[in-house]
Amino acid sequence: MLGEIRSEPPFGAARETPVPTRRKFLQSTGGAALALAGSASALAGLPQSSEPPRQNPQVSTPPLGADGSGLLTDPRYAEGARFRLREFTNRGIDAQQAEAIFRRLTSLDAEPWVAAWSPLGESAEKSGDDFARQGKDKEAAEAYSKAVAYFGIAKFPVINHPAKQAAYRKCIAAFQKAIRYWDPPAERVEIPFEGSRMIGYLRKPKSVARPAVVIATGGVDVYKEERDNSDLINAGMAAFGIDMPGNGECPLWYTPDAERWYKAAIDYLQTRSDVDGERIGFIGRSYGGYWGAKMAYVEAKRLKACVQWGGPIHNTFQEPWLRYLQTEKLYLWSLLDSMIYANHVKDYHELVRTAPALSLEQQGWLEKSCAPMLAVNGDKDPWISIDDVYLLLKTGEPKSARVFAGAAHMGRGFPGGGGNLVMGWLKRQLNA
Repeated sequence: MLGEIRSEPPFGAARETPVPTRRKFLQSTGGAALALAGSASALAGLPQSSEPPRQNPQVSTPPLGADGSGLLTDPRYAEGARFRLREFTNRGIDAQQAEAIFRRLTSLDAEPWVAAWSPLGESAEKSGDDFARQGKDKEAAEAYSKAVAYFGIAKFPVINHPAKQAAYRKCIAAFQKAIRYWDPPAERVEIPFEGSRMIGYLRKPKSVARPAVVIATGGVDVYKEERDNSDLINAGMAAFGIDMPGNGECPLWYTPDAERWYKAAIDYLQTRSDVDGERIGFIGRSYGGYWGAKMAYVEAKRLKACVQWGGPIHNTFQEPWLRYLQTEKLYLWSLLDSMIYANHVKDYHELVRTAPALSLEQQGWLEKSCAPMLAVNGDKDPWISIDDVYLLLKTGEPKSARVFAGAAHMGRGFPGGGGNLVMGWLKRQLNA
């Protein structure tokens, strides 16, 4: 994949060496700290990959326009740029600075993208440091959170380039500063896993003895540092935020057998005395919604409630949908590039060949027993086929579902976006 040091054959050629584990990939790209580091200081000074990023010929960034138009006015990018500007601004960043960057940039090339956003993150982090020295905790928390947002945008959508990997390391470092000021606090947890480790953040609501706990994960372009899981906390549930296979610090790729990652998380939570290991829920968002559904089957007894929120099941992994995504513009980049990275395949053709193996229908899960499941999405989702929700409802045991008419991915465009509905359903199931 992009930025990998290991020698690879050219596109279209057969791979002569085995695909590495994601842990080895992160180490080879200078991202050892992404999988292994235990502190912010360990994230500094990591070596960088010297290999230029590989480009996917099917879905690569178009060449620059001769007129030098910015992302907001260039017709190749404008639709997605307007969407992403709104979405990024909703993360709490400065709207005028963000718009200026979108107007200034003329491509989505990784290095100028990261170079445009990272200084804003560095400035916000410095402000946080200054406030922290002055004992201004509230101001420090806000500044560090803003730094996390800027660095998260700098690495967006996935860390498939050395510059984006560097931005993500800065995001982790700023996040570890930010959580010192959270109320309630977050506990950074390291769990041994297959020669590597799982890094997660556990938050518990105040004044709730041994609360139910929800594993929160996904999607393909939002890593665990970019969610505080306050929606779960405010609903009286504990949250255990971990990365999805194929992103962040997870040492596994997004493959058909990666559910063992989440099984290990359940094993760990059941050892904790401060959360109720008999009331464990699961919420998978976006591309991570796949795991929200799959774990309902894999762990039908140990999980008491699972949310599949805007994720793929079967149809999204098939060639007709993948072919359609080649022309989709709202994502701004190509969602295919993010899938190619997370799935650790070399190009679009390999994605088309291998993605069907992820299908829960093909794997034979859909007619098996499952934990209580809620499936949620908008029926106009441009990225994940709405037919995947309908397939869940047509097969196996009865399930709960909410399809938002006219809404986009995960219910965007519907008032509230479904968050209150999801939290209410989880709380009822886990308190039953």
